[in-house]
Amino acid sequence: MQSQGVPLLGPLHESLARMTGMKALGFSALLGAFAALAFAPFHLTAALVVSFTGLIWMIDGARGQKRWGKAIFARGWGFGFGFFLVSLHWTAQAFLVEPEKHAIFLWMPLLLLPGGLALIWGAALAMAGAFWSASPARLFCFCLFFSMAEFARGTLFGGFPWNLAGTSWVAGGAISQAASLGGVYWLTAMTVLVCAAPATLVDTRPERAMVLRFAPSIAAVIAVASVWGWGGQRASAPPEMTETQIVLMDVGVPQTEKFIDGRANPAVLRRYLQFLNDVPGRPGDLIVWPEGAVGSVLLEARQLEPVAAYLGERTLISGSARRKTGPDGAAWFNSLAVVNAESARTGAVGVYDKHRLVPVGELPVSQILPFGEAISAWLPGALQQLARSGFTPGPGPSVVYGQDVPPFIAMICYEALYPSVARQAQTAAGHRADWIVIVSNDGWFGSVVGPDQHYAQNRYRAIETGLPIVRVAARGTSAVIDGFGREVARTSGLREDLPGWRGQIGRSALPAKVQQPFFLSRGGQILFPFTLVLFSVFAFLVWRR
Repeated sequence: MQSQGVPLLGPLHESLARMTGMKALGFSALLGAFAALAFAPFHLTAALVVSFTGLIWMIDGARGQKRWGKAIFARGWGFGFGFFLVSLHWTAQAFLVEPEKHAIFLWMPLLLLPGGLALIWGAALAMAGAFWSASPARLFCFCLFFSMAEFARGTLFGGFPWNLAGTSWVAGGAISQAASLGGVYWLTAMTVLVCAAPATLVDTRPERAMVLRFAPSIAAVIAVASVWGWGGQRASAPPEMTETQIVLMDVGVPQTEKFIDGRANPAVLRRYLQFLNDVPGRPGDLIVWPEGAVGSVLLEARQLEPVAAYLGERTLISGSARRKTGPDGAAWFNSLAVVNAESARTGAVGVYDKHRLVPVGELPVSQILPFGEAISAWLPGALQQLARSGFTPGPGPSVVYGQDVPPFIAMICYEALYPSVARQAQTAAGHRADWIVIVSNDGWFGSVVGPDQHYAQNRYRAIETGLPIVRVAARGTSAVIDGFGREVARTSGLREDLPGWRGQIGRSALPAKVQQPFFLSRGGQILFPFTLVLFSVFAFLVWRR
């Protein structure tokens, strides 16, 4: 195989294309690991250029092998394993909260999770190999199947759309504004196309094809420059603020101290009450606490009475477990509740139940996979209860209404990864909400990249909907985001007298919602599938040429 094209890149293309066996598998994993640097907190999108280009060049060589399907699958799987291992290594932190019980199962987040997700990429690229060629048509084949794989990853078995390529751009920045046109999946497809374009600079065709080799890279530069200018102009105006005042509160309790002997630590509720007492209150303030703030059922009288007494003329929005008793026994929900000073007597003035539950962590295995109950019997004893029990899913996305509270879309932790939640909530309500409330418990994510990545991806929901976001995350980033994804305010740390507790309090006016983005229109909904069709057409036309 002799590479043609840009002279300096030819030897590199040949060396990658000629790799075989374990060497090819290992190097593809390194490329995938390097690609993880494109995401928060680093946002080195150029890492995707290097990684995608290298992967395509490795597929060039694999396609010429006798068992090319297996060879391409191995490279795609290796790339995915390296990427997901680095991107999701923080998931192991949840197994270290009680290491004496769960450390033995670290192979699940460090091997099973990245290995399983990588199967999607491996299979997609193996299918792309069936249409592979030496021409720039392979660029469109790669983008088509990789984009479909990312959509599948965000959909299958409940989905896990973490670190989609489109979220590599800094949320609130110029390029990220493209999500307002077709959503994060469309931005992912376009990001893959732009970052993989340099792969066409070298191939194995005759030297005379130089113009066609450079065309994708030139088009990518023009596209990025155009979007940069348009996006910068779109997000150039200062945010318009409303009169609604928001107070963000998180006592910052470590996850290891939130419970004592399986029961909620009473010190957590006392600290939140202290915050309510110490923070100067204004009539009409909306106070937001994180997911599962006090570790117990906030809506039960013994918890709600002291909270209501401290609220005064303010309103509280908080995450909490909720118990509902019926003929078949008690059902548990991971909920968000709106309460005020009268709620101790009349109950919550608004409730939302989380409907997208985290697989295994919140959703029983029996509800994820066929024969899940039987499968759970094969799990180690410490995981069987977790696999068989969990929360009950709520009825679906909805707009939450409360007395003297602007209508908002509620999202609890994992749900804020999904672009469809806000759209479905407003469709069900028949009108547009005023803002989005995201509550999360990032104490499970550790202190490395997990909380930063979660926060960065949540900000894309503001760009897609044009709605401001108020986000409060336990031991994570709590902030107010405007309708362009820009950070308006965030919490500031407080000195705490308890070891390891990092209290956070912030205050801000609520930004006004901006004009409804194109993404929420019918045209915006079909932009992603329409782009995939275009990839197919371009691949065919360039291949014929």
